[in-house]
Amino acid sequence: MLKLLVVLDPEHVRGVLNSSSECDPNPFIHDKIMGALMGSPQEAIDHYKSENGNTDYIQTTHIRQHTTGSNLGLLAKRLFDVMKRTVTESLSSIPEGEWKDIPDLYDFIEYHASYGIAETLLGTSIMYPGIISDLWIHIEATDQFFMGLPRFLIPKAYAARDRLLNAIRAWTKESEVLRKQNAVNTTWDPIAGSGLLQEREELYSKMAGHGVDGRSAQTLGLLYGGTSLTVPVTFWYFFETLRDPSLHRRVLDEIRNGVNEETQGYSFMQLSARPLLQSLHAETTRMYSSNLAVREVTAPTYVLDEKYTIPKGTEVYLSHKYNGQFTPGWKAARPQATAKPLDTFWAERYLVSGSGNDDKRGKFSDAGLSGN
Repeated sequence: MLKLLVVLDPEHVRGVLNSSSECDPNPFIHDKIMGALMGSPQEAIDHYKSENGNTDYIQTTHIRQHTTGSNLGLLAKRLFDVMKRTVTESLSSIPEGEWKDIPDLYDFIEYHASYGIAETLLGTSIMYPGIISDLWIHIEATDQFFMGLPRFLIPKAYAARDRLLNAIRAWTKESEVLRKQNAVNTTWDPIAGSGLLQEREELYSKMAGHGVDGRSAQTLGLLYGGTSLTVPVTFWYFFETLRDPSLHRRVLDEIRNGVNEETQGYSFMQLSARPLLQSLHAETTRMYSSNLAVREVTAPTYVLDEKYTIPKGTEVYLSHKYNGQFTPGWKAARPQATAKPLDTFWAERYLVSGSGNDDKRGKFSDAGLSGN
């Protein structure tokens, strides 16, 4: 019997997240995410679980190296250029000055953002017709994979994952041959993909259980992680900006101020530090993402507070969606952030008053909201 506990109180959330020796995220990651969802071979999962399998720390450290500072700037520029190209191509048949009818705006953004992320990470050679459709069939069947449903009950989801993994396996082999021949651009290559993926392939190839199948499951996991939250948050960020004329004007002003005069491109690092855009992103994520953090109690019991304990083997679920709208916790941490109800969208929710002339319009802060 599976034992589940959903935790809402911010103090409980902080306690669970800070008790990694008693509430371990890895059992869920290894068995449910890598095993059931990504189709990772058992030998790779056994390596993750071994005492010397320091894979989680290694991969987290490596990803952070490529998603901060100048390395992030390279990925952001590549993503922008890919999306600019695909969107332009999709509109190229429309005469200049005429309207383009987009019957499903979410579908439009889902495709272009997902395609942009996939090509930025993996290059162009892996992109087969239907890859984005397969990716989202897989993502939207997440709960069914977690439940361990067999292939005959969800054949469409398994078939989509099969096609994704087959394409990634072929890419893995081709990329490996070129890397061994030093025949790739190590920053970004149309066949071997980004420097992040090239280095990641090298890292995993040295680990037990990470032949082509093990590495392909990891690559699928990265593609899943790069799109499953990013795409819906991108859509709602866009949608909420468009439907409020005042917010729309302010966001456009921020974007215009982010143009690099020398290159006539955008200063993405500068834009990402603008308080309004930071608050808008945080609010969109709070309101519209449905991410879960899961911890399994590995101690005989875990003391939740002075009243309650949780027995070993219980899966503790921390829901971004519900915690982000748990009003008592927010009121206790930052009352001014609940001036507008948490079940409504408020782009300025994370702005606080500044003290200098440069801060008249407020500065971004999520201080004190840990656990919320």
